[in-house]
Amino acid sequence: MAVEAVVAWYRELQEVERLEKSMHKEVGSISRRLTMAKDLSEAEVAKLKEERSDLQKRANRLHLEMSPRPDFSGMTEAERAATAERLRSDELDYALSLTQEGEPIRGRSKEAFARNRIVDFDPKQDGRYYNRFTLADLTKFDLDEESPIGPMRFIDSPYRSESDYPWLCTAVNFLSVKIASSDVGFPIGVYGTITVRDSIDVRFLYHFCRDSDNCQLVKSEDESLILTGPKRGLALCGDIYVETDLKMMDDLVKDRELSKGVICIRSASTGPSVTGYTFQTKSLATRLSTVDVTYTVVDRALEGTIAVVVLQGGFHGKIAAYTANMKYRLVLYESKEADAMTVDDCGVLELMRPVLSVSVKDLLVIDALTFDGEFERIVFTPRINARDEHTFAVGATKLRVKLSWSVMNP
Repeated sequence: MAVEAVVAWYRELQEVERLEKSMHKEVGSISRRLTMAKDLSEAEVAKLKEERSDLQKRANRLHLEMSPRPDFSGMTEAERAATAERLRSDELDYALSLTQEGEPIRGRSKEAFARNRIVDFDPKQDGRYYNRFTLADLTKFDLDEESPIGPMRFIDSPYRSESDYPWLCTAVNFLSVKIASSDVGFPIGVYGTITVRDSIDVRFLYHFCRDSDNCQLVKSEDESLILTGPKRGLALCGDIYVETDLKMMDDLVKDRELSKGVICIRSASTGPSVTGYTFQTKSLATRLSTVDVTYTVVDRALEGTIAVVVLQGGFHGKIAAYTANMKYRLVLYESKEADAMTVDDCGVLELMRPVLSVSVKDLLVIDALTFDGEFERIVFTPRINARDEHTFAVGATKLRVKLSWSVMNP
């Protein structure tokens, strides 16, 4: 019954919105006629103004006369999923109806077909919502296409004067993604994806990607997902969009949805301005959880691409990075999480997070801690479109760290 009531209400809402749009269009047509037509008599003008006023009043009453919105709270997981599927079916029926009315498969009908697959329903999102990025022409844009753009795009550009500093873009570093609350408690085995879209390219970048055979066991709300990537700096010249598509392992149900939706991080042009580093957390409540995304906004940022080479001895331990003004340590490498490196050999370490954004007036600190307690750190000074490297020893291991600094906007 809950599913039928919710679907019926949204169908009523869709019809109200259709009528409202039609009325506003007619009001606009009357207003244009009143403005453009010079040969109207006083009686005709009065009649048109009366018609316009009547349409405006009727449009204003539409939502007031609707049935009360059903109570979404208390819906089961199965009812939520069934409602979402019915709403997607209605969206498809709407697209088909437009073509049956004679509209070719373009414009409104094509957009409706495209949006059909991202229509969703969740009481925690206050009902109907889109679970993915929508600010693109979805009739042409592929939501599942990964961005091909890598780091260091402008490292060889002539952009070295200190007078250029004010023109450096703002950027974002993601610090943690935590399951702040779980409807099923802890621990939980989490897998799926977290992707990011920025103003450089709205095609996505991975920041977390695990399949069900490699899920992460999250033991409490204080434990962050192990983030990987992004493969380049994230510019905040326009808004950034974070998409979650997380699932959990269950003894009875393998693919149980944990979080699915979108978080928007506003740029300086649409949100508050920043100086230096600003820490922020945004939450997304969907499905069986609330996800907290914590990030820092970096003013006048350079993209720092990091490479670590083992020159002597095997490295067993953790490598992290932070800055003089941002003490939050970002783990770049940890032996127990490494997939592709035989740590007993020399060679390039495959870093989990090879790219960071650093303010041009800050200092980047990289430290290495071995499992037997040996510790060392080195410091890099950001320089516009430049390369740098340091070699240092951590116990019996000799490492070389290479930094490539690049602007993110030309």
